Parts: sequence; structure tokens; C-alpha cells
Amino acid sequence: MNRPWGYWIVPAIRPAEANYVNMPPAYRPRFFAGLVAYQTTQLQQAMGYSQDVAHDLAYRQIQGIQQDDAGLPHRHLVAAKWKKNIIGGAWYVAVPERASSLLWIMIEDAHQGQGHGRRLLAHVAEQARAAGATGLVLHVFTANTVAVTLYRKLGFSDIGKEMLLSW
Repeated sequence: MNRPWGYWIVPAIRPAEANYVNMPPAYRPRFFAGLVAYQTTQLQQAMGYSQDVAHDLAYRQIQGIQQDDAGLPHRHLVAAKWKKNIIGGAWYVAVPERASSLLWIMIEDAHQGQGHGRRLLAHVAEQARAAGATGLVLHVFTANTVAVTLYRKLGFSDIGKEMLLSW
């Protein structure tokens, strides 16, 4: 089911407790380390890679995206703040008249399951729309059922499928 922008139901929260800011440079290493850890786990589960191989591949993927995106005016790193503490963030590209791409979203483990990811994703969608984007696209492993369920609840629909030829 496709829903128009802004239709998402986001849990009520006091504005003074949650807000979104440009990601401070001091938090970026923690954010990227969290992405590497997450992607390592996903590659192990989905692809059957060993810990070392998955970690190396995840690190190189994220490092490559960082280098490719360096200096792009449409690249955004946003941090989620909760009660004055940064608890996660999102990395996305919003180009006018094109679909925005959510590269990564992460909420720290201690704050998961409380609606922070949903609110952060709604913020990213609002910002992408304000930038003139035509939609928001993301990639997710089908085995990540928690994320897939959330994205579908928020109105995302399948437009493709990753396929694997193994031997």
C-alpha cells in the first residue's frame, strides 16, 4: 500500500525530548562503526560469510560510499537526539526531481524498539520531500524482518529483489 508523503503515523513524543540535527563530527566514528557492525551481521546471516570476511566487506562498502559521497551537496548525515543525547542517525542523498536514497539508518541498541527509528525515518522523508525529491528508496535484506515490517507499515513497497547465485 503506497501512502502519500506525511501520512505515516508516528508515535507522539514531546518535542523537547527528540530532535534531529546535522551529525556532529564527534559522533560520526561511532555512527560508522555501528553501520559496519550491523552490515557485518547482515552479511553473515544473509550470505553465510565468516565474521572476518563479513567485517572486511562491510567496512570496505561503507568506506567506499563515504569516499564516493565526499563533497556531494545532496548528501546528508542527520543525528537523532533524545533527551540531549545522540542515539543514532541516518545517511541519505536527496536530489531534487529524483528519488532520494536512504543509504543507512541506525538507532543504538539501547534505544531500539521505542519508535526512534520510525520518527527518524519520517524526518528523513520530510527533509527529502522538502528538497524536491520524488520519493525515497532504500535497500534491505529480506531476512531483516523487523526492518522490512517497519518499512511496509510506513508505506514502502517492493520494487526489486536482490538475487544470489551461489556455488
